Amino acid sequence: MKNRRVKTLKTRTPKPISSPLLDTPPAAVTVDCSEDFHSVCKWVIPDFRRIKSRSLYSRYFQVSGYDFRFLMYPKGDSLSVPGHISLYLQVNDPCSSNCDCYACYKIVIVNVVDETKSLSKESVYRFSKNRKCIGWCEFAVSNTILDANSGFLKDGVLTISGEIRVLDEKMEFSSDCSEGMSYALTGKVTWSIRNYGLLKQMVKTQKIISSAFRVWEAYLGVNLSKSMVNGAENLSLFLEIKDVEKNPVIDRSCWCLFRISVLSQKPGVSHVSREYYGRFGAGGDTSLGWTEFMKISDFFDEGYVVDDNVLISVSFNAIQESSFSFRIEGVSSGKCKGMINCGYLGGKSKYGLVKRCDDYTGKIIWKIENFSRLKDILKKKKMKGLCVKSRRFRIGNMEVRILVYPRGQSQKPIHLSTFLEVLDPGNSSGDWSYFIVYQLAVMNGKMIEKSVVKQSAERCSNATKNHGWSEFMTLSSLFDQDSGFIGHETAVFTAEVHILKETFITTESSDNACSVTWKMENFLSFKEIMLSRRILSRFFEVGGCKLQIGIYQSSANICAYLGSDPLIDNFWVNYRITIVNQNDPVKSLCKESSLCTKAYFNADLQLMKVSDMLDTDAGFVVGETVTLVCEILDCCPWLEFFEPETGDMEAESSDCQFLSAVCQMDINNEECKKTFSEVSGVLGSTPYEALQSVIHLLFKSASQCQCIPRAVNVVRARLELLGAEISPDLLDLLGSTMNSQHEIAEAMLREIDSVFSLDEKCKLLDVTPCPLSKEVPYLDSGTRLAANSSHREEESRSHVHHHFSDIFILIDMLSIPSLTIEASGAFERGVAHGYIDNQVVALVLEKHAQRFSANSTAREKNAESLFSEEFFTSVLALAEILSLSINSQVHNFVKMFYVTLFEVFSGERYHTRMLRGLVDLATSPVENSLEMNLDMLIFLVHREHGFARPVLKMVGDAAKHDNADHSAIRHHLCCLEEKIIHIGEEKRAELSNMSSEKATLLERLTETEAALLHYESEMELERDRFTCEKAELCAHIQDIETQLEQLCCKHKNHVAKHCMEKRDYQDHLHHVETQLSHLKSLKHQELKRFLFCLPTSSQQHKFWNWLQFLS
Repeated sequence: MKNRRVKTLKTRTPKPISSPLLDTPPAAVTVDCSEDFHSVCKWVIPDFRRIKSRSLYSRYFQVSGYDFRFLMYPKGDSLSVPGHISLYLQVNDPCSSNCDCYACYKIVIVNVVDETKSLSKESVYRFSKNRKCIGWCEFAVSNTILDANSGFLKDGVLTISGEIRVLDEKMEFSSDCSEGMSYALTGKVTWSIRNYGLLKQMVKTQKIISSAFRVWEAYLGVNLSKSMVNGAENLSLFLEIKDVEKNPVIDRSCWCLFRISVLSQKPGVSHVSREYYGRFGAGGDTSLGWTEFMKISDFFDEGYVVDDNVLISVSFNAIQESSFSFRIEGVSSGKCKGMINCGYLGGKSKYGLVKRCDDYTGKIIWKIENFSRLKDILKKKKMKGLCVKSRRFRIGNMEVRILVYPRGQSQKPIHLSTFLEVLDPGNSSGDWSYFIVYQLAVMNGKMIEKSVVKQSAERCSNATKNHGWSEFMTLSSLFDQDSGFIGHETAVFTAEVHILKETFITTESSDNACSVTWKMENFLSFKEIMLSRRILSRFFEVGGCKLQIGIYQSSANICAYLGSDPLIDNFWVNYRITIVNQNDPVKSLCKESSLCTKAYFNADLQLMKVSDMLDTDAGFVVGETVTLVCEILDCCPWLEFFEPETGDMEAESSDCQFLSAVCQMDINNEECKKTFSEVSGVLGSTPYEALQSVIHLLFKSASQCQCIPRAVNVVRARLELLGAEISPDLLDLLGSTMNSQHEIAEAMLREIDSVFSLDEKCKLLDVTPCPLSKEVPYLDSGTRLAANSSHREEESRSHVHHHFSDIFILIDMLSIPSLTIEASGAFERGVAHGYIDNQVVALVLEKHAQRFSANSTAREKNAESLFSEEFFTSVLALAEILSLSINSQVHNFVKMFYVTLFEVFSGERYHTRMLRGLVDLATSPVENSLEMNLDMLIFLVHREHGFARPVLKMVGDAAKHDNADHSAIRHHLCCLEEKIIHIGEEKRAELSNMSSEKATLLERLTETEAALLHYESEMELERDRFTCEKAELCAHIQDIETQLEQLCCKHKNHVAKHCMEKRDYQDHLHHVETQLSHLKSLKHQELKRFLFCLPTSSQQHKFWNWLQFLS
């Protein structure tokens, strides 16, 4: 199942213009080729350069009963860039105003000089009543067309050609809608395509879209196209929402369950159908369907396309719904603490701080009016796990919607599941996180107080979008006629959401220290909620440890604490939390503490009294904003310390102090060898409680100093001494080490394989050395003595427990893809040589069950088994590999191994899978596998009679499947024989045609050779004539070049003469300008003298004004 969004057509429809009848009379269109649904036409525009009108249009021409015409804007329309020509295709149905047709069109501006330079564009489009025009607003550049040398205009005439193919189709729509209803909730659409071959080539790159049909309030259509998946052609079918209105008033959407079928037109061939569901529009998908609906070869060869006819049907069941959202205003009368609508989202508090309602709080009401009918349809179709999604609504920066599972999420439909989906559409990176308090409810129509309401608080992120309850309420109480939840076939779901408006800033100062600022901008809206819920910040990482701030109200105090991700290792963290005084930062209050992330209890910090914090003059709350700062002072891994129980207390105490110091520091390359030697010496005498830390340190130092084989040798020897008495923590360490450090895993596998490769004789002669006593010369004498003593004690124990850790590690390695084959081979050799028996394997599986039980949460535990699906698959694969062995001892082991598996994996689905695998191997063509697995099935049925019925049923199913395959193969062989005979006849006919064509070609070849000789003689004569003309032209060009040189010399002389005259004129002009400026200065001085000679100031002022007037 693949969903995809439908891309809009790149071409655009121009804006409405004035009637083109007022601009230019229509030009005629010549139809060169016309069929029922295919037409090739030509539009000739004379005197194109002289056209001044804004638009041009051709006369209508008919294709398949529809009237088409061309529309051109020589200077571009309102959508184009200036300097372009816009060209469109319009359609009109003379019989009605519907104009609903699907067409494939190609428009060409013809280059009359060179047709290869013609400008062409092609596309497909579904014309409708509101969309009658389609094309390109920037079809060509005007200057290119008008250029005289471009070849598009000949004598001012522009030629435009078009090729149009119209889809011959028929839509039959049947629904349950009553008379007068404009929508349908249940119905069937049959789309008949009668000329598929005409558009066959276009479908390779484009898609065929059906007419729109209305489902509830949305308009849907079928989308048919081809797609390439893994080099194979497939038929793609989608159901998509269509925008049929020019100016839609509402955002149309619908949720429906639909089935798309390709109908067979050949008797005996079944239809191909697929079923899916989902929401179209309003935040949902624009299209839903299948990219690989069926192979294109089957589509054409198996009777689904007959005489270019294709039949596609769509049946649908939609829900009748209504939904809306609004902001929560005012104070509700609710009394339940912690709920959103209990008066804490608006109003005025007793501290004088106004708590306003903003866009970060909202309520959604979703009503489904045919909910019981939807339940009946799902029950009839036996569909489980189906999810119905509401529209998306925006609250704050988030988009939320309600998810309802009408038959729940479990195998047996017992409970209704309801969730809230939260998305951040504005964050494309996916790194978003918001804290929300939400409430989901199923409303009771008879008594509101009996509505089922549940509330919670969660931090949402891209990884955890859905929050809610898989067992919200029982289906029996929901559909009880007297309960009141379903009234008039209608169910009402509500969701109230409150989003924390926050700012989270992290500042790193070092690898193990940082500072985090958490600003909550609508804190007062969450104040009462904190009495029953904790507000959690987003996670931040320091030194590999993921931490989180929490804040809540305890009695009359505001408390804060630091939490951690439960999946991380144990860390010790020293931190300080400060509540910032926003008016005076000096008065901020801070407290310091530390925590161990794996501890069961860590002390929380009481920051201050609630009344003191909410005081308007205190400065801790400004508006609704509260700011917390968390400083991580130090962060490091937590290591367990131990004390030795026996031996020299002072020496062992110094060893432990040395190990503790080394564990707390990073080991550099210079000290790693020394550390490795010291830890290896302590390993033999390490107490059982501290063995995990020492082995971890040993592997860590060995990886740095390239001593992994030695480390593996020492650790394996120590594990052999423990036998089956290995703690779950140590097994977890071994498992995580093998999965995370590939080099250690490979070295451990080689070590185990080398031991298991020794045959029984070597084992009886005890030639296998004790690794702790002989192969590790760097151990001290005390350690070697303890190892030898322990080895002698181990020889007295049961030999089967000796390799418990080896078997555990091999089974754990089965889940590592790169080591699966090698681990299976080593396991087989261990079985063949007597190192592994079923008793130890059963103990190992019990240890794995304990590990899985300890590491899984209550929700992850399976009621049937304590094992993970991945672990069961790997163990079952090991059993199947062992069953293929040719060793008799391995065969005997496998029989009891399957008995052990049936006892350990007690779930019915596990038994079914194991029996199915044995039956498949028993019915496989491999001879050895057949005999071995038949013996295994007989052994299991003899041991447990209850297995007889499912085994016989599986064998019967396999026989039916083989018979069906046999008949299909026989039918296919018959078809191939007929095709071969037909191909042979065609080839013989082709050979006879090729012989006749060969004779014709030989005759034409002889004629062509004669014509070629004639053309060669003419070419020689033409070459001689061309040589004479070339000589004459060269002489003429030489004369012209001589005359040109003479004219250039004369021109240079004239230019030099004019330059000299120009310089003389410029000198004379400069002399005249100098004299003129001198005269102006003399005149100005004389006027000044005359002005001062006037007797009165008034006369001087009048004279000055007169001079200004003259100037």
